[in-house]
Amino acid sequence: MNKIVKIAIVGCGGIANQKHIPSIKANGDKGEIVAFCDIVVERAEKAAQEYGVKGARIYTDYQSMLKDEADYFDTVHVCTPNVAHRPIMEAAFAAGKHVMCEKPMAHCSTDARKMLEAWKKSGKKFTIRYQNRFREGTQTLYSSCSAGELGDIYFAKAHAIRRRAVPTWGVFPNKALKGGGPLIDI
Repeated sequence: MNKIVKIAIVGCGGIANQKHIPSIKANGDKGEIVAFCDIVVERAEKAAQEYGVKGARIYTDYQSMLKDEADYFDTVHVCTPNVAHRPIMEAAFAAGKHVMCEKPMAHCSTDARKMLEAWKKSGKKFTIRYQNRFREGTQTLYSSCSAGELGDIYFAKAHAIRRRAVPTWGVFPNKALKGGGPLIDI
C-alpha cells in the first residue's frame, strides 16, 4: 500500500494553478493538497475550492501554516516569486517538511548555497521542478553521457525557444522579484 503524500502549496498564482496543482490532482492516488497559502487570500480560497480535499486549510502566512499541526502535511510546494524561495524553503525544512521548489531554485548563488545547507541539515527530500529533465531527448542525452558514449565532454551549447514570446504577466518581467530573466528561468 502506497502512502498518499499530504501537500501544502505556498503561492497559489499562475505556476501553481497551471502546473503544480493540476498535476497533483491528476495523480490523486499519490498525493492530495491539504493546505493552500497565498498572501492574497482569495487566490488560496479559490485554489482550495477547486483542488483541495474536503477541509483543506487556507493561510495567508507560510510561517503560520508551518506552525500548525506538525503531521497535517508532509511536503511543501514553493510556487512563489524567485526571491521568496529561500526563506520559505528554509522554514519548511526547519519544520520537518520535504520541499519541491519551483524553478529556478534561487535568484542568486548566495541564496542557492543557503538553501542547500538547509536541505542537507534537514535530512528531508528536496527537488527543483525542472520539467525539461524528463523530456525524451534530455533523457537520451543523459543516458549517452552516463554510458560514456560521447567521450570526455568539454563544451556544451544549448538553445531554448519560447514560441509564445517573453511572458508579460504576473511577476515575470519584474527583475526585483524574478531576477536573471530567461537564463535562470529556462
